[in-house]
Formats: sequence, C-alpha cells, structure tokens
Amino acid sequence: MQTLDISRFWRWARRWVGVERHFWRMMWRSSPPLVLTLLAVIAVRGSSIWLMVHASGQALDALTQHSDRVWFWLAMTGIGVGLEPLAESWQAAGAVALQRRFTRQQVVLLAEGANAPHGIEHLETPQTRARFNEIENYLRGMFGVNAMYSVWMVLGYAAVGIGGLVAVAQWSWLAALWTLIAFRILHATWTGYLDVLLRDLVEEGSVERRQADYLRALPLERGAGKELRLFGMTPWVLRRYAEVWTLAFTGIWQRRNRAVRGAIVGAFVTALMLIGTYVWVGHAAWTGSLAVGGAVTVLQGVMQMAALGALGDINVQAIRARFYENEIRRLRADHGLGPNPGGLSSREERAAYRNRERESGLDTRPRASAATRPARVDFTDVTFTYASRTEPVFRHLDLHIPAGQSVAIVGVNGVGKSTLIKLLCGLYRPDTGTVRVDGQDPAADDASRRRVATIFQDFTRYHLSLEANVALPLLADGGDADARRHTADQALYDAAGADVLSRVDGDWDTILEPGYAGGTDLSGGQWQRVALARALTAVAAGAGVLVLDEPTAALDVRAEAQIFSRFLEVTSGVTTILVSHRLSSVRHAERIVVLGPGGVVQDGSHDELLTSGGPYADMFRLQAARFAAAGASPIDEMAGETS
Repeated sequence: MQTLDISRFWRWARRWVGVERHFWRMMWRSSPPLVLTLLAVIAVRGSSIWLMVHASGQALDALTQHSDRVWFWLAMTGIGVGLEPLAESWQAAGAVALQRRFTRQQVVLLAEGANAPHGIEHLETPQTRARFNEIENYLRGMFGVNAMYSVWMVLGYAAVGIGGLVAVAQWSWLAALWTLIAFRILHATWTGYLDVLLRDLVEEGSVERRQADYLRALPLERGAGKELRLFGMTPWVLRRYAEVWTLAFTGIWQRRNRAVRGAIVGAFVTALMLIGTYVWVGHAAWTGSLAVGGAVTVLQGVMQMAALGALGDINVQAIRARFYENEIRRLRADHGLGPNPGGLSSREERAAYRNRERESGLDTRPRASAATRPARVDFTDVTFTYASRTEPVFRHLDLHIPAGQSVAIVGVNGVGKSTLIKLLCGLYRPDTGTVRVDGQDPAADDASRRRVATIFQDFTRYHLSLEANVALPLLADGGDADARRHTADQALYDAAGADVLSRVDGDWDTILEPGYAGGTDLSGGQWQRVALARALTAVAAGAGVLVLDEPTAALDVRAEAQIFSRFLEVTSGVTTILVSHRLSSVRHAERIVVLGPGGVVQDGSHDELLTSGGPYADMFRLQAARFAAAGASPIDEMAGETS
C-alpha cells in the first residue's frame, strides 16, 4: 500500500511539473520582455512588503526607546507602504499586455489542433467536439480573457507571502517553516479540490452540458424562438433544460463532495498549526525573548504569509489558465502536433516552417496561377463504416471516373451519396480499399484534396464580404487584389450571378449578413450562385474535380435544373460530379451512377439506363409521373419522354 501511494504521488508530481513547465514555456514564448518585466515587478512587491513589515517593527522599537532612528524607520515604512500598491498597478498593466499575446497564441494553437487531421471524424465525435467547444468558450469568456491577470496576481501574492516569510524568519526560521507548511497544506488541499472540479467541467458531462446550454439558449434565438412561442413549447423546453442539466451535474456533484472533504480537513489542520504559531509568538513576547516591535513584525509577517495559502477566486482562475493551456497541448498531441505554434515564432522560424511544409507537400494553398486540368477519380474495393454504426455504408465499392467526364450520382436517401463525396474529399478514410485523385490519396495528401472543389448540401454562408465569399479559395495565398477581384468577377458571371451584384449595388465589399452595418442577406437561389462561383474560383486555382452534393435540395426542380445545367456548361472539360435525388436535374450528365445498399447497382447514360430498366428507370418514371399528375408542363419538358 505504501509503495502504491508513493507511486501515485510521483505520478502526480511529474504531471504537475509537466503542466507548470509547459505553461511557463508557452508564456515565455508569447512575450519574453513582458515576462521578464513582470518578474521584476513582483520582486519589487515582495521587497516592499518585507520593508514595510520590518521597518514598522523597527520604528515601534525606536519609538519605545525614544531613539532618533524612529524617523528613518517611519520613512522606510512609508516607502514600503507606497511602493507595494504602485508595483501592483504596474503588474496589472503588464499582465493585460501579456494577455493579448498569450490569447492570440492559444487561439492559433487550438485552430491548428482542430485543422491538423486530414479528415473530420474528430469534429463529429461528441467527446472531442465537447473538448474543443469547452476550451473555445473558456478563451472567449471572462476567465480566459483575464487569465494572465489572475496568474500574475497569484504570483504577486506569492511575493507578498515570501516577504512576510523573510520577516518571520528573521526571528525564527523554525517558526517561519512551520507557518509556511500550514499555509501550503491549505493551498495544496484546496488546489486538489479545484483540480477535480475543473477536470469534471471539461472531461465529464460536457456533452450533456452542451445539450443543456442549447436548450437554455433555444427560446432566445430568432428562428427557434418564433416556433417555440407559436406552438407553446417554451415551458417544455425549460423543463427539459432542467432535467438535462441535473443529469449532467449529478456525477459532478458527487465527485465534488468527495473532493471537498480533503479541503475541509486541510483547512482544519492549517487552523491548528496557525494557533500554534500565535501561541509561540505570544509566549516569546511574554517571556521577553521577543521585543514588542519584533512581535509586531512577526505577527504582520504571519498575516502576509496568508498569501501563500488558498486565495479563493483568483487562485481558481490561475488554475484554470494552466488547466486549459494543458488541455490545448493534450488536444494537439492527440492529433499528432507538438506544443509549439507553427506560425508565431521569429521571421526566420516562420520561413523555415513554411519551407518544411513545401518540402513535405503540406503547403497546398491554392495558387491563382495554377493550371486547371481535369483529374481522374478512382474508388477501388472500398468498404466504409461510420464509427456510430455497425453496418457498412459501402462494401467493396468500385467506381472509376476518367478525367474530364461529367457523372451524376443518384439513389434513394441513405444509400451513401454524401458519404461517397466525403471519402472523395479525404474527410474520411475507408476501412479497406483505396480512394485516389490522380493517383494520390486525398485522405493523406493535402495537394490531392485541394484538387477537389465541393459544394455541399449544407454549404456555409460566410459572414464575409461578397468578394471573400466568392474568392475564398484564393484568400490564403494573398496575391494581387486586382487579380483576385477579376477572378471572382468572372466566376460570379459564369455562375449566372448578375442578380447578386445587383443586390449589393455592385459593391463587392458588402457583408452578406444583415446583422452587420451595411450588410445584406441573399435569397436561397442567390446563395446557390455564390456557392457555385466559389467552386468555380477553386477551378481557377487548380481544382480538377467539381462536385455538387445536393446543395440545391431546398430549391424547386426548375431552379435546381437551371443551376445544374449552368454548372455543366461552365465546367466543360473539368471532371464534374452531380449528386441529387431529383433525376430530371442530372439527366444530361454523360454518365449516371446509381447507388444502392452496399455500392453501385447501375452505371450508364440516361438513355441506356432507361432502356435497360431497373432502379433508375423506376425512379425516373415515378418522379416524372408525379410532376405530370400535378400538371407541371415545364417540368415535363425538362424531364423528357418517360416511355
């Protein structure tokens, strides 16, 4: 049992040392001059406290002895009293300046961690998503933006406590050590409790808390708030919120209760030891071995040493700063990254980092000058299963698309159309088999993945300017602004987006979100054209495969058919893949691939598949018959003859 306890202690000690070393290394990396300045300032704080405590005792002794030295010691006391709050204000200002640099570094570290994996499996895992969200909320919240102030305030208090320790040690090193142990017991036990508390907040119950936070915010949102009020659902949402919140915190409360017992015991032990210190000082003063001034000095020193114990909220915030910085390190380690940011070092280091990216093939930022050439796509013996499912989406799937061909992927809901595109983009890795774009693996090679430009069904409507929304594939490369504007203008023209420019009165800098000053929103069809223009910009940057993954599902058949026709027209010569459950929209593709349970069930042109019969012919005639029954003659014209 003793060996086990020692082993646990050493594991804890190593973990603590590792956290502290990493935290200070990253703080130093954010701004060495500010760290050195702050260390000097807290040294001044500690010295001023010692001067105040020591000089006040000497002044009292000089006063009782009617010594002329009383004025000197009073002056020294005044210097100590005035210098300490002045140094504290310098410390606060320096901590605020350091916070800006430290937060920027943390945001970059977290973003690099989130974007490090080639795929998106980690973003769809509830536990990992919860960890990322928890850290992000911390960095944006009150505790995160005040982390450096809290850390350096605790260090300042430590300097104050050391100043008091030195004052007590001038009388008795044994008494100073005894009192120090008392306050450190209090500090250790309460720090242990806070460590359990913080670890629970991040690692336990985070998914449930996210759901509770979602339910709490739901009645306050513009869209959901309307429906909740319309259907009278607000009371139910609030009751459900209370249930989920209670479920999320039941286990946490139990662990907190266990952890707080040790803190209470620590507080009791500290109180007994401090009583012993006061009795010790009182006895020395009573017997005359300690003068009155000396007793005052020692008692003041003991009071200042309280800064070495538990500090309440300020200590909680300092612990949080270390904890979340270490969480960022752990997340990065989970995704194969080291603790250092890739782009926050010196100019030479940044250049070396970029060179390493180029040499390793990781620097795949689009270049506007890249020559556009169609890419070949190959799925060979692919089997894929989602982590949350037991049945594979595909079994031994084989699909080969020559460079420059236009292909439509169709099938009933749930057969894996969108999954196929995610595999093509390298967002997932197949269980077995290979996915290749021009012979390269998009799940491992960024250059290969950049060859695929995709408009997903749930494409993002960025709160950015119209130019940024269209020219997004070119922004990372920087480059000439006029050339970027010309490319964006041509892409929007090819996407039939003239009405989009009219909407913003020709101002490319208009933010496409009405919540911003001068911003505006677009209609569904206009957003489709912006998304299509973004994909065409990617082609101008070198993409060789363009994919439309049902981004027009919310539009009517006529609008979807127009967008698909425009897409095929302006991307002639590029490998194109259209995904839709509306067969009339994709019938003009050179080739149609029908997916069924497990993989490809039909493959051919529209006419060939209609002639041969089977699932495609059945689905096409069923959809065409439904439109004909509704008297939709324009749709019939697009659908063509069904028999």
